[in-house]
Amino acid sequence: MSMNILIFGPNGSGKGTQGAIVKEKYHIPHVESGAIFREHIGGGTELGKKAKEYIDRGDLVPDDITIPMMIERLQKEDCSEGWLLDGFPRSKDQAITLAENLKDAGYRS
Repeated sequence: MSMNILIFGPNGSGKGTQGAIVKEKYHIPHVESGAIFREHIGGGTELGKKAKEYIDRGDLVPDDITIPMMIERLQKEDCSEGWLLDGFPRSKDQAITLAENLKDAGYRS
């Protein structure tokens, strides 16, 4: 049985603290957008190059870049038994787009 968990809340609300507890208890990877951006930027991927342009300007990376990065990460072997998203999605629109993309990628709701 796999377990996919999303933790929501404002900055400083304890998402990271609770995420660490959940990660340890259920042995699932803790997936965060910042680490994914750093991985893509450091690896020089096309999505990473696009994300870097926004980050360098101090802008939020748009969903059409962020969501494909998230889906790619969630499809890695270490996420086969579940995953924990901490602080993403950040808006209703992101949640809807993420759900649609997860469905397209074969995830059940």
